Amino acid sequence: MEIVKMDKHGRIVVPADIREKFNSRVFFVEATGNEIRLIPIETIKLTELFDSIEVDVDDFTDTHKLKESLYKELAFT
Repeated sequence: MEIVKMDKHGRIVVPADIREKFNSRVFFVEATGNEIRLIPIETIKLTELFDSIEVDVDDFTDTHKLKESLYKELAFT
């Protein structure tokens, strides 16, 4: 355990040894009783999603057809 201070803007510095344990800079914050919990949200690179789903659309600028195709594809998964 370490003691940290909150500045006038509500910011708290999380010590480096704790930050290094998590692969995230985004957290859920939750107040439970007399505790404040930070729950890390695992982030992914958008490039990891490439080719993760196939859609039958020739023109990606037609957002209505793209959305329709995505819904059809996701309904079968």
